[in-house]
Amino acid sequence: MKKILTLILLSLFIQAGFAQETESEMKTLFTGKKMGNKTRLSGMFINPELKGTIINSGDKDGYGFLVGGRLGLIFNDKFSIGLGGYGLATEHITPYGLDTEANYDPASKIGFGYGGFVFEYILFGNKLVHFTIPVLVGGGGASLYKDIIINEEEFTWDDFKTYESSAFFVLEPGINLEVNITKFMRFDLGASYRLVQFTEMDYLSNDDLSNLAINASLKFGIFDKHKKEKKATK
Repeated sequence: MKKILTLILLSLFIQAGFAQETESEMKTLFTGKKMGNKTRLSGMFINPELKGTIINSGDKDGYGFLVGGRLGLIFNDKFSIGLGGYGLATEHITPYGLDTEANYDPASKIGFGYGGFVFEYILFGNKLVHFTIPVLVGGGGASLYKDIIINEEEFTWDDFKTYESSAFFVLEPGINLEVNITKFMRFDLGASYRLVQFTEMDYLSNDDLSNLAINASLKFGIFDKHKKEKKATK
């Protein structure tokens, strides 16, 4: 399944590189404003994002959310390059009792986050509804830890104990349906596959941290930079 999904995404990415757009101006949902696509730097954006995914906890599958986002520059209305990062926002308890001290909860929690460079191809971006194909390449970290509870009160500082941790490599290709809401805002809904490699932990594996994600986000930014520059020169 992983190989099939990866091949499909790579195929779409290659096809996008040869695609020819039939329109030279962008349409938006509310204003119908248009902009050309002939300049080098055509925009920039900030992109808060929510990812619904599964983090495997040993023999348990834990549904959860990653929150984060990215910053990017758009070139020729077709390709963006930026930085992205995401962290686990939900609590996931493992079934492993790694500590035998009576004062401590034997269950450990998962800490997880990653980030890197994001390359995104915008397929037929001048249309009201179009597709984008992002690929994140980077790294991250995972850990198993527990909150320290003494007399039913949690410490307010350094209130956890880490059992084990590891850095890892991550590759996350995806595909999004994108709608041009206004000149300054776009909405994305899509899916991606998070492939984690080189994790070195006893109780969490690469497969535990790799999984499909359903993503929703808003892009806020300048998507018609070249049009404004043309007006300024007139």
